[in-house]
Amino acid sequence: MFTEKERKTKEVIDEHVQKVGGCLGCFNGCLEAFLQGDRARCESTHRNCDSAETEADILYRKIGEHLYSGAFPAIERKDIYMMTGLVDKIANKVEKASDVVVYQSPDVPEDYKQTLHEIFETIVKMFRIFQEAVRLFAPFETLHGADNLATIREKITAIGIMESEIDDKECAIMRTIYHSGLPLIHKIHLERFVRQITEISDVIEDASDRLDVLVIRMRI
Repeated sequence: MFTEKERKTKEVIDEHVQKVGGCLGCFNGCLEAFLQGDRARCESTHRNCDSAETEADILYRKIGEHLYSGAFPAIERKDIYMMTGLVDKIANKVEKASDVVVYQSPDVPEDYKQTLHEIFETIVKMFRIFQEAVRLFAPFETLHGADNLATIREKITAIGIMESEIDDKECAIMRTIYHSGLPLIHKIHLERFVRQITEISDVIEDASDRLDVLVIRMRI
């Protein structure tokens, strides 16, 4: 069972994940508004992204303080902190992508908008599954809850599959971009923009892999 200190730390971890999910939601709105040509809504949701990322940073530091004060066994603290660090990195990636949308306004041809929408929709689903897995994770309790443990690992597996799907779509859109008649500088700009978005899925997968380490450790 959790000690009171660990229970409070887990609450902050869940709150941090939720805040990063909110950051993703803000960027989803920002990207949709941008692709639809709604500049005012794009800038408004961008400001919300910035605020959510700042709030996520504060929660991340708070988690570090809890761990430093002795929450959780020493052998687990590193992996917990590394996992939450990767979660925080997701918010950082999202903020940078939203900055590119607002400050650089990349020229995205109509032919690529649907694929970009599908990619980010999958990213949002990936994170939602990760959030559910983190919510289920409870050291010491998970050890005795085989159903919870199996469910967490199923969700981690699903995240890996979805990340591979995004990789396939990324490769396909890159081939299309570089076989198009667009000027080279436009191709390079588009490539960088697409990669900034798809890199978010890489970090979500990294965070889920770190959660998997924690789950496996509970079985030792």
